[in-house]
Amino acid sequence: MILVTGGTGMVGAHVLFALAKKNLPTLALYRTEERLQKVVNLFKLLAPDNPNYFNQIKWHKADLNDFLKLEEIFTKVTLVYHCAAKVSFAQYHLEKLNKTNIDGTANIINLALKYKIKKVAFVSSIASLGVENTVTLVNENHLWNSSLLHTPYAYSKYGAELEVWRGSQEGLDVVIVNPGIILGSHFWERSSGTLIRRAASGMLFYPTGNAGIVAVEDVVKALLMLMDSSVKNERFILTSKNMKYRELIEKIAIGVGSKKPKFALSKTLLYLLYILDKTAFALGLKKSFLNRATIDSLCSQQRYDGSKIERVLNFTYQDVCSTFSKINQDFNTYF
Repeated sequence: MILVTGGTGMVGAHVLFALAKKNLPTLALYRTEERLQKVVNLFKLLAPDNPNYFNQIKWHKADLNDFLKLEEIFTKVTLVYHCAAKVSFAQYHLEKLNKTNIDGTANIINLALKYKIKKVAFVSSIASLGVENTVTLVNENHLWNSSLLHTPYAYSKYGAELEVWRGSQEGLDVVIVNPGIILGSHFWERSSGTLIRRAASGMLFYPTGNAGIVAVEDVVKALLMLMDSSVKNERFILTSKNMKYRELIEKIAIGVGSKKPKFALSKTLLYLLYILDKTAFALGLKKSFLNRATIDSLCSQQRYDGSKIERVLNFTYQDVCSTFSKINQDFNTYF
């Protein structure tokens, strides 16, 4: 039996669809009926002639921090795709990020060890790499630099990875994938969908840094191939292309018939916003959102090397143009 955490997220839902197509026995976690309905709708869109795909999955309402509930589920599990995570760059979400991403992952790993799970595939992020700023092309051999400032999200995903590596040291077979910005359709209120919607509404400003991107279909394909392979206790950066944020936003905007962004969010301008943000927080007018690490991230010129998986497995990324074309088509159909 296969367990997928984060079954109502973009990656988790697509993993579930891929497993359902293979008719593999699968359990999935969800938290709210509203999010579960979105997966129902996704399956209808992806396979209108196969209504039974969704019904093949056994759903369990559970939180990653509910250890006792998770333990009930793990008694039936042999493989785990750990896709659940909280994604936020807001400073005020620090506690929630740590509780979900670090403590929740610790629970998954502890139960995987207890019930002798065969393999765990963990979806991390390039944010967790935290590599020295002087490195221009980041690969899997570069290490986290603890002397740098990192975003709350980066700290939480790095902490989650430490739990996964702890599991590997205690005898658990694991693989970690570190995707860049995951591009996909149908999740317009979350993940990269928020960027797509904002680009469609006509963003005036664009960050000046680089963005590593990858299609959700490639992330799912990599996860399934790694799970089925003999590869263990390794990480894989997943990026099919590196591009400027400006180019990324422009491609989306043009595809959905919106205006291209005009003004650069320079580091100077971002620091001005940072000062205003902290002032408003000190006055009790709003929660603190920005931090210096987020500014550095938005202005970073680092690129990410996603070629390792192509060398290790018979893996090929899908064409970037087809990724944007599909997103644009789906967005224009939906809206």
